[in-house]
Amino acid sequence: MLNSSKEVDEFVNRLPEGIRDLAERLRKIILTSSEQIIEQVKHKIPFYYYKGQLCYLNPFDDRIVLGFSRGADLPDEHSLLKGNQKTVRHAVFYHNTYIDEEIVRN
Repeated sequence: MLNSSKEVDEFVNRLPEGIRDLAERLRKIILTSSEQIIEQVKHKIPFYYYKGQLCYLNPFDDRIVLGFSRGADLPDEHSLLKGNQKTVRHAVFYHNTYIDEEIVRN
């Protein structure tokens, strides 16, 4: 991927296979959304930046939480985003989850 980082490559490669595949799919969606998005490992997980902190991938054994730093401000026509924090919202993806790239990207 054009704007991927070696640090995040190494992070993703250490994940268990099913979760690694899911992380790679989500990562691709995020990074191909804009050439201006940058990624780095911060607080021990991948964070993505576009004019400030955009989102993060938080992997667990059976799922990945895709968190949006300003998720409360995002339209959520498909009720994908969860959470009741002041600004942060998240979506949960399991390794066998179908991911509609257009919904996630928008």
